[in-house]
Amino acid sequence: MSFLKFAIGLSIALLGLGAAAQRMPVPIIDHDKVPVAVAPGKTASPASVKEAIIAAAKNKAWEVTEQSSGKLVATLHVRGKHTVVTEITYNAENFSLKYRDSTNMKYEAAGKDGKPAIHPFYNRWVIELKDAITKELARS
Repeated sequence: MSFLKFAIGLSIALLGLGAAAQRMPVPIIDHDKVPVAVAPGKTASPASVKEAIIAAAKNKAWEVTEQSSGKLVATLHVRGKHTVVTEITYNAENFSLKYRDSTNMKYEAAGKDGKPAIHPFYNRWVIELKDAITKELARS
C-alpha cells in the first residue's frame, strides 16, 4: 500500500515538473531581415509590404500602430492577462520583428545565458505572426 502511494505521489510530482519546465523563460527569438517574397510577376514596395504586415497582423488579432516610415508596432493581448509588443521594421526587400515590451510574460532582461528571456509562448506567437506576414506577402 505504501509503495502504491509513493508511486502515485512520484507520478504527480513528475507531471508537475514537466508542466513547470514548459513555462520557464526561454531566450527571445528576434527575426531579423526576413526576405520579402511576393507572387511571381509582382514587385514589392514599402507600401505593399506595410499593407501585408497590417493585414496579416489583424488576421492574427494583433493591433498595429505606425511609429514612423518603415516602422510599425504590433501588440497582442491574450486572455486579458498577457500582452506582448513587437517592433516591426520593413522595406521593399525585408522585414524584421523584434521584442519591445510585455506584461505578465516572465520577461527577464538577463536570462540563464545572459540574454533576454521570456515565456515560450511569446516566441510561438511571433513566429505565427512572421509566418502570416510571409503568406500575406506571397499573395500580394
